[in-house]
Amino acid sequence: MADYSEFPTTPTGWQERQWQEVQSLATEDRPEPPPQRGVDLVALVPGLLFVLLAVAALAGVDLAFLTGGGLIWILVIGAGLALLVQELRRARHRS
Repeated sequence: MADYSEFPTTPTGWQERQWQEVQSLATEDRPEPPPQRGVDLVALVPGLLFVLLAVAALAGVDLAFLTGGGLIWILVIGAGLALLVQELRRARHRS
């Protein structure tokens, strides 16, 4: 039977509620994963330096830079302080 009414029919209450529930289809694109974080060089460099220093100390290598490795200690402590300051700045920007 043809509908000869001038205006289209309005949806019923259950149809309106059903239209609110949108379900994703299996063929839809999945959301992209969040971008991966880059390498933190401030943490990587002192970490590698510490590992190299530990291996050298365990192997019995004599490091005579500025009387017993003082330069290496200054670099490691300086890099650690730089890492601490960087993390404190990040925490301040997040909050």
